Formats: sequence, C-alpha cells, structure tokens
Amino acid sequence: MTDFFASCVARITEVLVAIAPTTLVFAVIFAALTPFPSLACNPGKPWWRNRGVLTDLCYCFIIPFFIPYMRLALLFLGGTVVVWFVDQAKFGEVFGKGFGPIGELPLWAQAAVYLVLSDFMMYWIHRIFHGQKMWRYHAVHHSAEYVDWTTAYRFHPVNLWLDSFLVDAVMLFLGTPMLVLALLAPFNSVTAAYVHANLNWTLGPLKYVFASPVFHRWHHTLPDQGGDKNFGSTFSLWDVLFGTFYMPAGQLPERYGIDDPAFPESFGGQLVYPFRTAIPNGAASAVPASIPTSLGRQ
Repeated sequence: MTDFFASCVARITEVLVAIAPTTLVFAVIFAALTPFPSLACNPGKPWWRNRGVLTDLCYCFIIPFFIPYMRLALLFLGGTVVVWFVDQAKFGEVFGKGFGPIGELPLWAQAAVYLVLSDFMMYWIHRIFHGQKMWRYHAVHHSAEYVDWTTAYRFHPVNLWLDSFLVDAVMLFLGTPMLVLALLAPFNSVTAAYVHANLNWTLGPLKYVFASPVFHRWHHTLPDQGGDKNFGSTFSLWDVLFGTFYMPAGQLPERYGIDDPAFPESFGGQLVYPFRTAIPNGAASAVPASIPTSLGRQ
C-alpha cells in the first residue's frame, strides 16, 4: 500500500513539474496584458474571472495523467506496421533519428516539414470533428462561453487522441525524429495559448498565412457567424486555399459557446456527456452581445 501511494505521489509530482511552469508563465503573461483593454478582443473580465476557468484548469492538470497511455496505444498500433519495413533490432534507433526521406533532411528542414504537414492533417481532422458523428467530442472545446488562453486546454480525451496525438504518431511513422517533436512541443503550446488569448490581433496581411487570436475566435462563434470556418491551427493558409477563411473587415466576434443549455459545465460532466447523447452541431451562448465590434490593433 505504501508503494502504491508513493508511486501516485511520484506521478503527481512528475505531472506538476511538467505542466505547472508553462501554465504559470502563460498566466503571468496574459495577466500582464489584462490592464490594457485596447489589446483585448472582448474587453471585460480578466481571464481568472472567466466562467469555466476552473474547468479549463482541470483539463490542464488532470488529462496529462492519461496522455502517456493514450500516446503509447497509438505508438503500439503504428509500430506494428513500421517493423515490417525496418529491422526490429533498430526500431528504437529509427524512431530516435528518423528514417526515409524526412529522416535524411537537416534538422531545420525536418522541423519545417513537421509544422506544415502536421498542421495540414490537423486542418482536415478538425473539419471532421465538426461533422455530425464527431461533434459531440469537439463540442467540449467549443462549450467555453468566455474564450481565453485557458480554453486551449479544454479538449475531450477522444478529441486529443484522434487529433494532435494521432498526427504526431503519423509524423513519427513517416520518419520524423522524436527529437523534432520534442523541440517543437513548446512552440505548439505557445501557439495554442496565443490563438485562444483574448487579444484583438489580426496580423494584418499575414492573416492569410498564420492563425491569429481574432482568426481563431471567429471559429468559436455560431456556425453562421464563423463557427464552421477557420479550422487551421497554426496556418490560416489552409482555410484560404480550401474556402473556409472568415475574418470580416471591421468586426470582432462577440459570442462563444454551444447551443445546448443542458451541456454540463463541470469537468466530469463534460467527459461523460459525449457518450450519453448526441449533440447538435451548433455554437451559441448566453453571453450578452454588449461587446464593442470595432477593430483595434491590426
């Protein structure tokens, strides 16, 4: 029994050491921006007073306990395919150094291929999750009525498993070294927090290439207001190419959430809800439309 509790404490400590520093840095940075309402897309409450922030933090600190097992399942399934093409004795070395055309590239080119190809796959997976069959899992992410950087953590485990985790596994099986994934993990975390942040930044002409906070906040609105647009995670270019780009000039998004008053607000309730009932594909919230719509910083 003592060993069991000791292992639990060790695992908790491991997760906190991995997650807490990054979360604390984000909290400080976005708190420092809060006193400047001219930077906010939707001025009003600071992020720590947003409805649902405790639920977001539950996703931040609880889901990581299960992430290693979720990734291991994907690696095991894909590994059985990889061993058909590489010597089993060199299996670990292959994953460490990469293989095939991608493995022969210099590190900077491997990183570039990963960023572009993984984001392209995530764009299409994201669109699939907005379909009728998969929406019930992705609705968890869209249930946030006040979108801010903590919303980046609010993902159902099924959504994570079949989205970013699956894409990383595929990139490994295509020959991307694990080192590249490890080096770009901080970039992915920063990008996720950045595009969800309550900022009115649009990036000017670069908005047609890179995702911005305003670009992604339109995605969290009603389907007829942009909720079925802007699927790119890092690059908005995919939306431009495939006709899903939406950033109306001179306007800012106002309302976020999903059109389901029965949708639970608690962490536990959201985890089980997709298995209990179907959820209509739609986004809406009870947030009053009293937020200014004029654009600030471009």
